[in-house]
Amino acid sequence: MKQLIITVALMVFFAGCNNGQTNKNQEKKMKKLNSLEWAEAVYAIYDDCITELDGLVGEKPEPDAALKEKVETLKASVISRLLPLGAMRAEMAESDQKSASAQLGSKMIGISKNPGWGRTQNDARIHYAKSDPGLAALIASFNIITQYAQYELLKKQEPAEAERLGLN
Repeated sequence: MKQLIITVALMVFFAGCNNGQTNKNQEKKMKKLNSLEWAEAVYAIYDDCITELDGLVGEKPEPDAALKEKVETLKASVISRLLPLGAMRAEMAESDQKSASAQLGSKMIGISKNPGWGRTQNDARIHYAKSDPGLAALIASFNIITQYAQYELLKKQEPAEAERLGLN
């Protein structure tokens, strides 16, 4: 567990926040992870981001431009942390990519143990659906944000976003 925390901290340090994009130097500085370590790192980022999102919208504050900007900033930060992991996964052998995704899928089942997940993806998202559909959609986008660490999913599910990031 200590190694995972150190690995994630190093990834965050090297990934930085660059409008959701990374450069080759950042990717080279990251330690290579095996498929299990990769899944643990992606899940840790996801779990943390749900907790942070819960801090922003879990109590369902009044929707305003400042709130939306904070949620957008969080999303950009999370994307910048996931993209280098996506590059790392893309360099894995196909069997390791499948293993990494399967292990991540197994871990994702546990997200419901994070109370913030229910508050953000169920309560807050539904709460804002009528008053601010854009904010509701932004909150909902966190549910599938791990696709930024699995490029083929991003290309399939959001081709324009993949193109914006230069992944096509």
